[in-house]
This record gives sequence, structure tokens and C-alpha cells, in this order.
Amino acid sequence: MKAEELLEILSVAEKLKCITRHSDTSSGRRESVAEHSWRLSLMALLLQEECPDTDILKVLKMCIIHDLGEAFTGDIA
Repeated sequence: MKAEELLEILSVAEKLKCITRHSDTSSGRRESVAEHSWRLSLMALLLQEECPDTDILKVLKMCIIHDLGEAFTGDIA
């Protein structure tokens, strides 16, 4: 991947920090899409022992990119 392409993807992904979801954090504020993706990835890591035959790298990749489209569309409830 060219450096320009990599930087463009990272620029798009950075927008997820500013897009809020239709759900709240435990403190009552709106959660960002980036926070949601991070927490989902952490949950996958913590639960990997429960599913030992699962390809954890594939699951983590899915967790990280599953909401990337929301950088363009916003959160869809």
C-alpha cells in the first residue's frame, strides 16, 4: 500500500472519534464510534479463551473495520 493510501485510510478512520453513536456510556454521555470499536476489540480479546478454535486475528480485524463506513454515513441506529 502506498503511503498516500495509508494516510487517507487513517484520515477517514480518525473521523470515527467525532461521530457519536445512538448509545450512551456508563457516565451518560454519547459514545463515539471509535470508542465502540475499541471496546468491541477489547471484548474479543478477553473472550478469546471461550472460543479457542476462533481465528482471533480475523475477529480483531472485523472488530476494527466493522463500523468504518460510518465515517461516511454516521451512526445508523
